[in-house]
Amino acid sequence: MFKKMVMFLLTLGLAFALIGCSGETSSDTDSESESEGEGGAKELIVATGADPTSLDPRKTWSGPGYSINSHVFEPLVFRKIVDGKVSIEGVLAESYENVDELTWKFTLKEGVKFHNGAPLNAEAVKFTLESIQDPDFNTSMKIWLNDIAEITTEGDLTVIIKTKTPTRGLLSSLTQVPIVEPGAVEELGAEFNVKPVGTGPYEIVEYIANNNVKLKRFDGYWGEPGVSDSIEFRIMPENAVRLAALQRGDVHIAENISADKIEEVKQDENLDIFITETLRVNMMVANFKNEWMAKKDFREAISLAIDRESLVNNILSGNTIPASSVSPPGTIGFNEDLPVYPFDPEKAKELLEKVGYDGSPIKMGAPVGRYAMDRQMGEAIAGMLQNVGINVELETLEFSSYVPKMDEGAYDFYYIGVADLTINPNTHWNGYYHSENAEGGYANPEVDKLMDQAIQTIDDAEVTELYKEIQEILYEEKPTFPLYNEPHMVGVRKGVQGFEPRLDEYVIVRDAYFEE
Repeated sequence: MFKKMVMFLLTLGLAFALIGCSGETSSDTDSESESEGEGGAKELIVATGADPTSLDPRKTWSGPGYSINSHVFEPLVFRKIVDGKVSIEGVLAESYENVDELTWKFTLKEGVKFHNGAPLNAEAVKFTLESIQDPDFNTSMKIWLNDIAEITTEGDLTVIIKTKTPTRGLLSSLTQVPIVEPGAVEELGAEFNVKPVGTGPYEIVEYIANNNVKLKRFDGYWGEPGVSDSIEFRIMPENAVRLAALQRGDVHIAENISADKIEEVKQDENLDIFITETLRVNMMVANFKNEWMAKKDFREAISLAIDRESLVNNILSGNTIPASSVSPPGTIGFNEDLPVYPFDPEKAKELLEKVGYDGSPIKMGAPVGRYAMDRQMGEAIAGMLQNVGINVELETLEFSSYVPKMDEGAYDFYYIGVADLTINPNTHWNGYYHSENAEGGYANPEVDKLMDQAIQTIDDAEVTELYKEIQEILYEEKPTFPLYNEPHMVGVRKGVQGFEPRLDEYVIVRDAYFEE
């Protein structure tokens, strides 16, 4: 099964060469809804595992946030998947062209309006991109726009983007940047975080942090209207709570079904389960500020102490494959020659003795509810490290509480899932391996040089060799510890129509509805 999965993703990566990102599979599903009057008002309810933390799409940096915002906001371009092949198509952009190696021209669709009635224009696009680039604006999304040098406009509907160097993957990066309405940002201030204004088929009704997000169909939408009258995303970090809500019919779609509950869902005549390949590598990240984590032999010992095959088979019930690289299969330049990281606890103990590890505590963090079986993963990994003599202090938190602590460097060693949403590794790697942006403090001039060279290399054959070389270095140095490729396991009630799970893990339900 998984050999087929790998071959599928590798084939996908080739199809992706000049464009880039994640994808879809298909399904049929079910749920229940409320109805009023003749024909009924369609309501769709989705249980998600983590709070979006902000509905301002310029700040969103998590899968649940991307999913919710995809109904409210739209980017210039986005990923389209047909018959397993991925391409990029215009959304707010009517057309686009690469004028020269440093210049892109985007022509916007006419007649598009934001939810507050303001027209979409070139200035809104320019404002969105430049506000993200602003050094005083706190957002991780800056990495998508690092290579943009200048943004100008020509009239109301034309945007010109100039890059610092020839830049591969710019279109793919722009798929991650929804456009906001400048007037609403200025007028609402901090309230834009909870009542943002976009151009999408749905608009925000209510957002209660760590509880729910309610959307209603926007009747002034420029394109095909949403099918359901309303959509609600309920935030339920606990796997068991999401599953129970699905079984009762309180929700129609539930993300991240626990691997140990897959058979239970399959046996329920009212439910279906969809297990989808993804482009996310779940990994541990080393914080080099800790003196032990900064030692290569200590990191090697940690890696040898982790039994990745056991994590996949015992916690995820074999529903994915162990990682052999910092990139998932299917991305440009994926190095298929790297083996799965070895498990050797005895050698790990020898290395700990060699470096003189004195039992100092290693503060470890893991989220709850964001990824499949994430709390259980954190606990299992902590146990494996303790088994070889590493003094681990584990903290598990709901994702909305976990991310701020992770960002402030509270952990020496932390668990995160990293999706290569552009199929171009530079944007995936930049925040972990390039010394200018590496969250854990990793710095290697050779990696910096190769990454800088890769982003300017348009030829796929040439860049593939560069990416493979970088993966080999990271495999040896281990600034991060790839564990396995995240499976997206989504439960649905029978009766849901029009829902298709995706490789990028977006839960997009604008075309979905429930039918009794």
